[in-house]
Amino acid sequence: MQETEYKFLVDKEKFYQILNLIKNKYTDIECNERVQINHYYDTDDGYLLTSHTTLRIRQTEAGLRLELKEAQPVNSNDFSTCTETSFKVGSLKNDITLEEGKYAWIPFSLQGSLVTKRISIRPSEALSIDFDVNFYFGHCDYEIEMEFTENAQKATTLLAEKLGLMKYKNTIGGKAYRFFRSKADFMSSPGE
Repeated sequence: MQETEYKFLVDKEKFYQILNLIKNKYTDIECNERVQINHYYDTDDGYLLTSHTTLRIRQTEAGLRLELKEAQPVNSNDFSTCTETSFKVGSLKNDITLEEGKYAWIPFSLQGSLVTKRISIRPSEALSIDFDVNFYFGHCDYEIEMEFTENAQKATTLLAEKLGLMKYKNTIGGKAYRFFRSKADFMSSPGE
């Protein structure tokens, strides 16, 4: 599956302001709320992270899914594109070794977990907007993701501009990158 999306990191006030604007704009669209936990895997030296790849088991009420996300180069700096492979798994593991693909037979270890409270609004088949409150290593951040199909790029860009979101483009990195950066800071800080 290919995923193309804008990602915006905003403060708490802007997050709820945009959420309320979207809810009011699409009053006939159902809001789906859920909690999801991303259990991240990598080598201890961050092999996948340096390859712009995320390996995780995502836990929701529906169960567990193993997901491999590989960032793709894009012509635009405004949005990100990745290829995602996903399948259901029966249990959480300490170690994972993929059996095929370019990361086959490399042992990956559980590195920790990030919890997300997500509110999803899908105005059309071509656009889904996710409002994520993320918790990891004592941090909390607010992210708005606008996932769209190729034919909805212009309309999605216009919506993001109208909402004043383009100045909040996420230039830091995705959830996995922020998680691993915070983990490194946490591990290197002296105990109190």
